[in-house]
Amino acid sequence: MRILLVPLDDRPVTYTYPQLIMKSARVEPILPPRAMLGSLTRPAQIEELLNFCENTIQKNTPDAVILCLDSLLYGGLITSRRTDEDLKTISERLERIKKWRQLGQSAKPQIKFYAQSSIMRISDNYDNTEEKDYWKTYGRELFEWSGCLHRLAKREKLTPGLLESLERKIPEAIRKDYFDTRLRNFTINQFILRAMDRSKGTPFLDYLVFSQDDSGTWGLNVSEKERLEAECAALKLEERVTAYAGADEVACTLISRALIDYAVQTETATRRPLLSVRFSPKETRSIASRYEGQEIGATVKAQVKACGVDFVLEDNETLGNTDKNSGKKAAFTLLVHGPRERQGDHITLPGLPDLSQLDTRAAVDATLAELRAAESDCILADVAYANGGDPLLVEELLKAPDLMAKVKSYAGWNTTGNTMGSALALAVAYWFYRENENHEPSPSAPKLTEHQKQCLFTRFLDDWAYQARVRKKLDGDPSTQRLAEQISPFIKSISQAVSIEPAVRLSFPWRRTFEIEIGFEGS
Repeated sequence: MRILLVPLDDRPVTYTYPQLIMKSARVEPILPPRAMLGSLTRPAQIEELLNFCENTIQKNTPDAVILCLDSLLYGGLITSRRTDEDLKTISERLERIKKWRQLGQSAKPQIKFYAQSSIMRISDNYDNTEEKDYWKTYGRELFEWSGCLHRLAKREKLTPGLLESLERKIPEAIRKDYFDTRLRNFTINQFILRAMDRSKGTPFLDYLVFSQDDSGTWGLNVSEKERLEAECAALKLEERVTAYAGADEVACTLISRALIDYAVQTETATRRPLLSVRFSPKETRSIASRYEGQEIGATVKAQVKACGVDFVLEDNETLGNTDKNSGKKAAFTLLVHGPRERQGDHITLPGLPDLSQLDTRAAVDATLAELRAAESDCILADVAYANGGDPLLVEELLKAPDLMAKVKSYAGWNTTGNTMGSALALAVAYWFYRENENHEPSPSAPKLTEHQKQCLFTRFLDDWAYQARVRKKLDGDPSTQRLAEQISPFIKSISQAVSIEPAVRLSFPWRRTFEIEIGFEGS
């Protein structure tokens, strides 16, 4: 199988890690050159990207095409919030992309197209690193103003004088610019959605994700999501279009869906993989998920649905063709390790409480007990904290080889959505590899391949060692020397636990401490 992927931008989580996922499934990844994609301060080379895709679809005949449309339409996720290009220019690019299905089907009739388009975020801070310049002065006011507009549209009561006060603080020109940028992007999303309507002709996509990152309960972004969902329902597109909390992990989620679709289509697999989903502790399901404006359980359900598996939740709620899976053993147990009362956060924002050192002992004990009792391979989604894994959980896990042998996938980074998409993707890649190798599912067979071990190693090193343990010690200084010194002991312990001896390259690709790149010599 060959998959063409156009990532959101050139970050490790969107460019290099999805390639590792595909290699873990023994699938050939096809990506544009990294320099062609957008970065923190540089937009993508859009015309070159469009040409690359057209040539690849015609000549390389991929089996699946995954398009992060922000790159192709705006120049990247960050550029989508900053660019002043007009609606006409962006619409013309979309019309060009719509022709690619016909282009691909002429060479490979069964080719499938998947895409992600982001709902423009609105952050509750004064950090303009990824926003327009005025965010450093008016960011929080714009966030609150956005929430007021949403509440008004919902006929909710506002604090008297609040909206007027915010509009006095934010210059009219800035409010107009922000609103116009949002309107342009939302209009494009409406165009994309309506192009999925079969009554208007063959849709240009088989599956579409509208992703929403950095969200509260109220805001123009939430309003836009609600409007897209309502139109989706009116067009009866719920099986082919979804909108949920996430962003950077969506490429991995769409890889999962493409792998499952291909396996079923080619009869490599007789059915979609069945997941048994368990929350540990049970209270985790109803805890608010930081940066997402909803409960952890809602994010888990949306992510599992998007990746294309069938699942059974603890309360016997099901999704997918569970009749076909009746009596079948689950391919995986998805353990969602989380908080009992409140999700922690390894990043402490100004004016907010420090949530980086929660007492998770009871939750960890419960999760380890679930692992011991599991009768199938396990996916461990670590959402006790945002912005990194639960240190206590990972430290206990790495000391237990019998439990590590059951863990075929782990993730615990940034948001619940990011964690879920990444954890599910590695598990599906392992399932796809296993189905192609004709292995029966069991906790001991088959052994992880080198690429699968590299994925596990990456997640433990990044999510636990770096994000939860090392990052704070760097004090915002992206020094590779200090990073190497601080992270060296963790590399050793993870290597032993995962049974891998990698020669690792570490760097700060965007010259900031928010993310690191973990490379492997010879890969």
